Amino acid sequence: MIPAECPVCHKKPACAGSTVYCPSCGWNRDSAISALKMSMNSFPIGVLMFVGMAAFVYWGMKFKNSPQLMLFFAFPALILPWQYFSIRRKLAELRALAVAPQAAGMSAGFGAVPCSAPAAPATFPVKAADQALLRAPVPRRIRMSKGGRISLGVAAFACCVFLVPMCVHLYSILASPNSFASFQRDDWILVVIAPLLLLVPYGLWRSQVRECDLLENGEVVMGRVTRQWTDKGNSSIEYEFADFTGQQHRGMCNDNTKQLFTDMPVAVFYDRDKPKRQIAACSTFHEVVIP
Repeated sequence: MIPAECPVCHKKPACAGSTVYCPSCGWNRDSAISALKMSMNSFPIGVLMFVGMAAFVYWGMKFKNSPQLMLFFAFPALILPWQYFSIRRKLAELRALAVAPQAAGMSAGFGAVPCSAPAAPATFPVKAADQALLRAPVPRRIRMSKGGRISLGVAAFACCVFLVPMCVHLYSILASPNSFASFQRDDWILVVIAPLLLLVPYGLWRSQVRECDLLENGEVVMGRVTRQWTDKGNSSIEYEFADFTGQQHRGMCNDNTKQLFTDMPVAVFYDRDKPKRQIAACSTFHEVVIP
């Protein structure tokens, strides 16, 4: 998701390699260059996969008996070199892009901010809601967010749609005489699949227990977004923060708010005894109730 304006110069940003940057001031240019380099490095893999698929179609599906059908692969084959040179041209354009002093010095002036530390620099100030979150006493009062209710409701509905018919079918067979003798091959497959599907709601329950515990009793600090990218409309971030001892930690998560970009502050909850047990506030299904 591309924001309406650049957070530094407030002009219209652009997107390269699923990464937002500003062509006016150069904000987030390095992240965009890194994303394009990753695309360049993965390009040979894409070519090999395309060649392998074409070879399978030609020999495996007997298209060699009708070579004219291989014309369907001609158009994608022309797109591959066009995409490669397009990425190279965009990469050269980004490398030649000048970075404004404010955007260049932004990362150096903002680090992970603990609870007692002052707010971030003026470029990306800590929001009032996050400042109140830092001052919230433990144990914090939490509630499920609207997005969390929708996501968990959809997940619960999907599990019921698949699991309930399976369980009803298996129970009807087990409740009859000679139950195991009447099992067919498909029934044995369901016996294996049903417990595996049961792991999905169990995993969701465990993740929500962990999330609620961290939001209620965990330490909270302001971290820094080090990378942001989008994929099929979803926004993901990589972040870093410092625990109470000053040790740096990193994490990666989805950004449900779709409002965080590189070098912006993000609230992170973590376990004081085990800092690797962490969660960013932007990825939670619950939210802290600020008094």
